[in-house]
Amino acid sequence: MKKNIFIAASSLFIAFLVFTACGLDTIPIVNPPTVVIHEPVYSSSDFSSNYFDFRSAPSSATDIKFLGTAVYYRIYANYSTMVSRQSSISAVNTSSDYSAAANRMIGYGYQQLNTSDGNIQPLISDSDIPVYIRLANYGAGDYSANQYAAWIKPLSKVPRRTVTVGGRPKTFDFGRHDKPSKYDPDLNSLPASGDEDYENGTVENNKYYVDMYAVAIGIDTTFTRHYSQVLHLGVVPIDASKEDN
Repeated sequence: MKKNIFIAASSLFIAFLVFTACGLDTIPIVNPPTVVIHEPVYSSSDFSSNYFDFRSAPSSATDIKFLGTAVYYRIYANYSTMVSRQSSISAVNTSSDYSAAANRMIGYGYQQLNTSDGNIQPLISDSDIPVYIRLANYGAGDYSANQYAAWIKPLSKVPRRTVTVGGRPKTFDFGRHDKPSKYDPDLNSLPASGDEDYENGTVENNKYYVDMYAVAIGIDTTFTRHYSQVLHLGVVPIDASKEDN
């Protein structure tokens, strides 16, 4: 008799677990970008390598609407601070919590890359395509005549900072801060304390460092935003004492 009661109770307990488990919410997984084609490094002095090249994230599963791949950046005055932040972001960039690294990165003040035609969020809507980004100009800023001009492919737009002056987003041409733009004299100005995209510190050898990440974004049926794991794209050094970078 006791054995039958035990079996019946066990069966009810198992059924309860199955029933409650079926009601658990599942967190949608956003497929991350994973392929870096070219990664610039902060110690490089070769202007021709100062660009980012990667593939955007593949589309995610049907339980979430894939919005695209966002590109986040932050400007650092001190590379040791930058490297410390990179390590901190990398430490939580795991499959146990897909959004953890993106949330930490955003918490550190990383901003979505802007363009000369306005802020596109996320930057790349197409999945699994090559993306090329060069932040600063080397020579004339006309990509049709100069392969080292600041440019975003395949968008055919010029990358800009989130900080604006006179309603226009500032450039990454810090080496041209003393050469007024035809649109605004401060468009090429140096990063300054208080800028939302700048980690203030002691600038050494007139160099600033732009750290960049890519992350896929999706929304679920409740319009909750979800992030993928992040992909570190590299770091571009920008020498404020040189017009061309």
